[in-house]
Amino acid sequence: MSVIELSAKHEPRATVSQSATSGGPSTMPCAAGPVVEVAVVDSLAAAQPAWQAIEAVGAVATAFQRHAWVDAWQRHAGDAEGAQPLVVIGRDRDGIPAFLWPFVVSRGLLSIARFPGGSHSGLNIGLWRPDAAAAMTTGAMVRDLLVRIGRQHGIDAFALVRQPRRWRGLDNPFALLPSQPSVDDVLATTFPEGGTPEDAVKATLTRDMRGRLRNKERKLEKLDGYGYRRVTTGADADRVLDAFLAQKAAQFAAQGIRNVFTAPGVEDFLRAACHAGLADGRPGIELHALEGGGEVIAVMGGVCDQYRFSCMFNAYTTSENGRWSPGLILIGHIARDCATRGVASFDLGPGAASYKTFFCREPQGLFDSMVPVSLAGRVAALGLAGVASAKRRAKESPLVMRLIQRLRRGTAGAG
Repeated sequence: MSVIELSAKHEPRATVSQSATSGGPSTMPCAAGPVVEVAVVDSLAAAQPAWQAIEAVGAVATAFQRHAWVDAWQRHAGDAEGAQPLVVIGRDRDGIPAFLWPFVVSRGLLSIARFPGGSHSGLNIGLWRPDAAAAMTTGAMVRDLLVRIGRQHGIDAFALVRQPRRWRGLDNPFALLPSQPSVDDVLATTFPEGGTPEDAVKATLTRDMRGRLRNKERKLEKLDGYGYRRVTTGADADRVLDAFLAQKAAQFAAQGIRNVFTAPGVEDFLRAACHAGLADGRPGIELHALEGGGEVIAVMGGVCDQYRFSCMFNAYTTSENGRWSPGLILIGHIARDCATRGVASFDLGPGAASYKTFFCREPQGLFDSMVPVSLAGRVAALGLAGVASAKRRAKESPLVMRLIQRLRRGTAGAG
C-alpha cells in the first residue's frame, strides 16, 4: 500500500511510497476539503472494506462500480487479460472513505490504467461522497493526484472512458480534466417523478408505438406459458444466460462480427455476476426475459440500482417467434418493472441503434479523458485519443457504416 498526503492548499503534495510492512505510512492533517489522506491498494480484497463502507453511505456511483460487479469481472475476465487492480481510496479525518477510484492496469510496452470492466462497463465515474467531489475544484488538482499515483506505480497514462459529466445531480470531478466525446454516447429515459408504472411506459413509448407492440405481443400471447420475468433464481439465471449466449452467437455469426462473449473469462464473468447478490435481490447483473412455446424468446441483461437500469446485452430468438419484435416488447416490460420498483431512469447502453430512440431520448454526453504520466504516456494518450476520435467520426458517417456492414456480411458469407 502507498499513501499520498494532501497539503493545506487543497493540492496533492509529494508522494511517499511505503509498503504495508515498512512500519505503516504517516499522515498529515490538512484542509483539503474532507480528504486528508489518499491510499492506493493493489487488490480488490484489500479495498473491499472501504468499498463497502462508501457504498453503504450512498456514495454517488453507477451500478457498474458496485464491488460485486467489479469483483466478478476481475476474477474472470480481468485476470484472464492480465489486468491488475489499483484502487485509490481518499479518507477524511475520521478515516471514513470520501472517494474510491477503481482502476485496473494493463502492463506491456506501456502501462495503461483504466476503469474496470472494459467494454462491458457502459458508464464510469468512480465512487464519490458529494463533499469530496465538491472539494475537487480544478482540473489541475485531479490531474496532479493522478500523475503522482501514476509515477508511484509505474503507470504511463490513464485512459478514463465513457464518463457522464453529471450523475445523480453531482458534477463529475474527472470532467475538470481535458476531454473529448466518447466514441459512443448513451441515451436514457427519466421516469416521471411520482408517476405510476403506466405513466413510465407512456413517457417511454409514443402512443403509436405502444399500440404496434401491443398488437405484436398478442401474437406471442398465443404461445403456451408465454410471459415476462425478471430472473430471481440461480437455475433460471443459468438457463436464461445460456439462451442469450446461443442467440448472440448466431446473431454475430450472421453479421460477421467477432463474438466478444467468447473472449477468455467473459462467459464466466457474466455467470458469476448474474449469481452474485441474487439471493438478496441485488444481482450484479439482472436478467430479464420473455418466454413461451418452450423457448426463451428474448433476453436483456443489465446493472441496476435505485437511480438507473443500464442495459449490458440483449438478444432474441432466431425462430419464427422473432418476427414479432420480442426484443422491443421486452424493453417495454423492463421499463414498467423498473418504475414499479422505484428505479428513476433507464438506458439501453452505449452505441447508436434506431430501436434505442423508440425508448430513450436523453443524451448523456459521455466523455473520455486521457491523462499522460510519462513521456511515452504522452504519445500513447495522443494515439488513444486519435483512434477514439476516428472511430467516432466513422460511426457518425452513414456511408462508412454501410460499407462496414457490407464488408461484415461478405466476410460472414465467405465463412
